[in-house]
Amino acid sequence: MMRRNTMLLTLALSVAACSGGRDTAPPAADSAVDSAAPSLSAIPTLPKVGPVEIDSGPPVRLDRTAQGGRVVMLPDAGDQINALQPPVLTTSNGRRLTFRGAAVTNDSAYFVGEVMVPLVPDDLPLEGTLVTSYCRSGEKLCRTARRVVRFTP
Repeated sequence: MMRRNTMLLTLALSVAACSGGRDTAPPAADSAVDSAAPSLSAIPTLPKVGPVEIDSGPPVRLDRTAQGGRVVMLPDAGDQINALQPPVLTTSNGRRLTFRGAAVTNDSAYFVGEVMVPLVPDDLPLEGTLVTSYCRSGEKLCRTARRVVRFTP
């Protein structure tokens, strides 16, 4: 009982300390407030930019083989596919197919050569969302592209 009374007294003192010291009402909304913040007219406007380019990433194609097939990425010359975050095709039934490459750059950051994922005949028809991280030629920052892909037998 003593401990409960001590806690109640501590709580009451805390509330009183937080709300104390306000003898005056806050300033009215129409009174001027001294502030170091710039007025809205002092903030520069951003330049207008052109239309936003929709980027779905490098094209892909289905190569059929006797064992089923494979989905191959076809980046433009100079584009680099991120090997640290390889492309992933998440199928409509929840499977995750991760693309692989035959080799990577010295720093292991990008695939070199063909980037593909093998398929068995039971995988077709195939529908899902392809997420690709890649850098366009001359860019130093990779972008992520997401798109729906469909392959029929």
